Amino acid sequence: MMFARAVLSSFLCLFFLPKPAFPQAAALGENCDLALLGAKETKSFLEFDREFRYALSSQNAGVIALLVKPSLRVNDDRGQFYIQDARSLQLRFQEIFTTAVRDEVLKQRPETLTCLGSGVMYGDGVVWVNYTGQRYVIETVNVPASTHSPKSAERTVEFACNAEKHRVIVDAVGDGIPRYRAWTKPHSLTEKPDLEIASGKRERQGSGVCAYTIWRFTSGGTEFDVDEPQACYEESHPPPADSVGMLEVSVSGKPTMSWWCR
Repeated sequence: MMFARAVLSSFLCLFFLPKPAFPQAAALGENCDLALLGAKETKSFLEFDREFRYALSSQNAGVIALLVKPSLRVNDDRGQFYIQDARSLQLRFQEIFTTAVRDEVLKQRPETLTCLGSGVMYGDGVVWVNYTGQRYVIETVNVPASTHSPKSAERTVEFACNAEKHRVIVDAVGDGIPRYRAWTKPHSLTEKPDLEIASGKRERQGSGVCAYTIWRFTSGGTEFDVDEPQACYEESHPPPADSVGMLEVSVSGKPTMSWWCR
């Protein structure tokens, strides 16, 4: 009888012992569990955050163009507007990512961010980031009231492409010779590009409403074409709804490889 009581007592002690707290795989901190957005880990967000901070610190519009949602929503004291392409983002970079916005993001550490079902909030909501299921994107920027003083950049970002295997920036000095820079995924945008071609050609194809721009670059025996979205296409081969262009790579004697830009 005493033996039975001892076993029961031991069992009850084990049952009521406090259970160890296991960290959630997608938890950044007390106020942010990325699982709310459908994410399963934190590594991808932390890499996004690192690239975002790098882009803001260096005021690099090209890198930012690869991190924003294809249609970036901006709210400021003049109202709401949307940025639909890399060139527009570059031209209005200083209006959107003002000193106040940059400071708000850069002073906050990832572990102190707030996550809601609607996204990850930087500061008091100056920047909202969401998860597409494939990558994190800057969805909304709420610019604090301030004096707007746009500042021109040395290079103009003409196109930014998030393709399946590569991230590409096409830029130029004014309307001069375009430059091609590409990072092979998962390489970070904070690193030196895997490929840089200093000079290429800018061509207009089609006419009227069907006109679009192609940027052509050559390295060795390989040609790289970056295409703007086309308003006209074969009905049997429509582009994906979320595409913003196409990246094509042609090697002599081999089939052309292509990826949609998103």
